[in-house]
Amino acid sequence: MDQKVLIVDGHPVYAQRVITFLQGLMFTDIHLAKTGKQGMDDARDKKPDLVILSSVLPDMDSSLVCREIHALTKGASKIIVQIGLFTEAETVNKFHDHGASAVLMRKEKDLQPLQKAIERLLLSEV
Repeated sequence: MDQKVLIVDGHPVYAQRVITFLQGLMFTDIHLAKTGKQGMDDARDKKPDLVILSSVLPDMDSSLVCREIHALTKGASKIIVQIGLFTEAETVNKFHDHGASAVLMRKEKDLQPLQKAIERLLLSEV
């Protein structure tokens, strides 16, 4: 696929799992940022079609990263935020308010919800 994907996630094992999964879906232009700051810089420089953002980052609040990436890409990047089990509804709403296209439960073993969100957000545009 020609679409550019940026993964912003500080968890190396999970990030690699998502990269491998995306490669299986035929994505070839995949970039990894391990911090929020690097993610914002990469979003500005690379202009990704899709951003997969962890709700927990080592250096800053992910909702602010979401807002900044949305602004940097002028809303052109679709942003999928992956949240943890105990994330409060208020936090989910904040991600939506800051430009998230989808907010999903982060599932270590089942990436099908991520695949469905990608298909809905990217493939419906083709």
